[in-house]
Amino acid sequence: MTVFVDQEAAERRYREQLLDPRWKRLRQQILHRDGCQCRVCGSAEALQVHHRQYHVFRYSGDWKAPWQYPARLLVTLCARCHAAGHAEYRVPIKQL
Repeated sequence: MTVFVDQEAAERRYREQLLDPRWKRLRQQILHRDGCQCRVCGSAEALQVHHRQYHVFRYSGDWKAPWQYPARLLVTLCARCHAAGHAEYRVPIKQL
């Protein structure tokens, strides 16, 4: 079965989900776990939490909510390292 996804709408929904208190809570837990510093360069500025893998539901095409990922798939990066990583590597997408 082929699923077509409106990428722009999916990205908009994802950005909205990043405002959800459940994501904010998990994000804080990951930042604390990682010592509030980038795991690549050690910076404490402009920290973001990166998903090492994305999950999409095979039949609906919906993406898993950001707060539904296990902590092992999340890592703290500074904005510079995060952008550099995305420029160099594609994040794996796992179908569920």
